[in-house]
Amino acid sequence: MKILKISLGGKFAHFGINGTNDKNNRYSYQHITGSSIKGILGAIMGYKGWGELEGKQQTPEFLEKLENISYGVVPKQFKFNSMLHTYNNTSGVNKNDKGSGTLQITEEILEDVSWDIYLRNLPQEVIDKILGNTSTYILSLGKKGFLMDKFKSQILDGEELLSNKVNSIIPANLNKEADDIFDLEEPVNESLNFLYSTNFYNRSEVFALTTSSLSKKIKVLNVEGKNIYMVGEI
Repeated sequence: MKILKISLGGKFAHFGINGTNDKNNRYSYQHITGSSIKGILGAIMGYKGWGELEGKQQTPEFLEKLENISYGVVPKQFKFNSMLHTYNNTSGVNKNDKGSGTLQITEEILEDVSWDIYLRNLPQEVIDKILGNTSTYILSLGKKGFLMDKFKSQILDGEELLSNKVNSIIPANLNKEADDIFDLEEPVNESLNFLYSTNFYNRSEVFALTTSSLSKKIKVLNVEGKNIYMVGEI
């Protein structure tokens, strides 16, 4: 079974947490999200984004074209360093506010990030362009200006199997009861560390990394000696 692997990274990244930010504070998910992965692929292909919706169109071209892909994410480390950067927005205040002025914004920025992304069910045109090392647009990591300075792709062989050891990000409910409470900032315990909730265009789902065995075996894709859970596959 063939799978496309992309290794990507950069000096800075910001993946805004929808629903928790306000006009003055902008926090980031600790790892790249599925929607951001699709956004990167869409930029490579030149697919239209959110700012290019036409008429009654509600879903951008890049999400429509990449709706059925599946992906696995392996961070280079459990949690990257981050910093809080405060700057002044002199273009005016929030559109719901009256008047104009200076808005002070504090933004969380991830530092020296890197992930291995494993992809399946991609359109062939997307695979060809990625392997050709060409991109329609400049690639960034969640925010314009946070440029991607590492990008490498290759086709690998993989094997499906059942395992309770997983090296990639997984839905936390695979190992925890649905009504368990996860803390947004702190680790849940030594074996299951909370990372982020994602897919924030439509719904929220808690994801995690673990260094110990799961309570049950799940379907994974074994690639390069790593067990990868593929988000988007049943």
